[in-house]
Amino acid sequence: MKIDKTSLLNICLNNEIWQNRTVVEMVAVQKHHDDLLRSQLEALTEADKDYWSFKGNSRRECGHGMFQYPAMMVPQIAKTILEQACAVHPDIENVGDPFVGSGTIMTESMMHGLSFYGVDINPLAILLCRVKKGPFYINALKDKTMLLNSRIDGDGQDSIEVNFHNKDKWFTRDVQVSMSKIRRAIRKEGALWARRFFWVALAEAVRLTSNSRTSTFKLHTRTQQDIVDRVCDPIGMFKRALFRNIHHYEEQARTLSCSGQLARGHYKREVKISLADVRNAQELSNLDIIITSPPYGDNATTVPYGQYSYLPLQWIDLDDVERGLDTKYLDSTHEIDFRSLGGSRRLEKEELESLQDRSSAFKNYVQTLNDQPRDRIIRVAAFFRDLDNSLDPILKSLRPGGLMVWTLGNRKVGGKRVPLDCVLTELLQLQQAAMLCKLTRRISSKRMAFKNNIAETMSNETILVMRKAI
Repeated sequence: MKIDKTSLLNICLNNEIWQNRTVVEMVAVQKHHDDLLRSQLEALTEADKDYWSFKGNSRRECGHGMFQYPAMMVPQIAKTILEQACAVHPDIENVGDPFVGSGTIMTESMMHGLSFYGVDINPLAILLCRVKKGPFYINALKDKTMLLNSRIDGDGQDSIEVNFHNKDKWFTRDVQVSMSKIRRAIRKEGALWARRFFWVALAEAVRLTSNSRTSTFKLHTRTQQDIVDRVCDPIGMFKRALFRNIHHYEEQARTLSCSGQLARGHYKREVKISLADVRNAQELSNLDIIITSPPYGDNATTVPYGQYSYLPLQWIDLDDVERGLDTKYLDSTHEIDFRSLGGSRRLEKEELESLQDRSSAFKNYVQTLNDQPRDRIIRVAAFFRDLDNSLDPILKSLRPGGLMVWTLGNRKVGGKRVPLDCVLTELLQLQQAAMLCKLTRRISSKRMAFKNNIAETMSNETILVMRKAI
């Protein structure tokens, strides 16, 4: 068969692309890399045993300070991990977080000029990340804010814009009227990126003006006397949150611009955020490093991210988070938490036995609960079953030789410390992942609930640094 010059050139190019693809599919790992990264990370601890706590040095600047999301990772942890990993592997380009939350790892990855891919099951987390990734049209945002405030101030209506179960339980009539003015004004904004930015400030105003206590992440009503005595100014709180967020946004844009990471207001590298369940997500792929902090147990008994997000999401136009978003996310205050790891406690006997066979740490822990109510074993086992089911898609998204950094906390169930770090290590090692080092950090400033059992009983976290097999 005769091949013309153009076809021959295409064949050569395709072969070159395939060869290059074969090379980049594997992170460049040399024999000394593991020892080098381990020694660098452990040296920080040796110099200061409390180094990873970042006590007094954990300010939430730039996009990190835009919203009070539950149990946010300290930004300086992500920053240090990325610096040390990139020093050993300067070829790192793609960072992933399968439990992206409010986007701490995403923001730090952008500061380092890296591409980022994140997944979360919570629509509020997705909204936060999509705002923090830009675009950074600062002057346009300020102009749109002035128009938005004018619309709010000129709105003389007293109609209520939302309707959901127990609306009057969670918001007084006056707060509903004010929040409706804000919602109407936001919906009249034509640019999606600006509406999303405004929705984040509204979410903060909802958090501060609802009848739910702010001392816990769970929905818990204030006393009737407290509700009567409290003076709320939803519009004022919204405007203050908006002003603060613009400051953080401008700060982040300036930082990115100074490092040459912005082009006409857009971050130069790829940032992709997906609303998905990590157990069957296809969005993560070709990652060089995964940095994440998964839930430490089922949301209902640790950090109820879904409950915390329920009221803000009632006021936000869900189509602005993601077009066609399943409204069943808001069927109840527990729906998002039910969809999360450990949310379903339907556990087959075979699933429990499989976990015990594959993790001696899990088996030993379960045995300590034999004299306690059966539901405690089921609660822990259901969480580990779901976490285990997430590991295969997570590992598949990571290139051979890629790094994983897991920040974990060992909570208590039935007065017994759940060995999350040990169980996860064993499950990952079964998939040929290798442990590089294990670091301990004392919790000093991580954003936790004041009246939450996890905050009362957990004083330390573990950072696992592991490598996927080549």
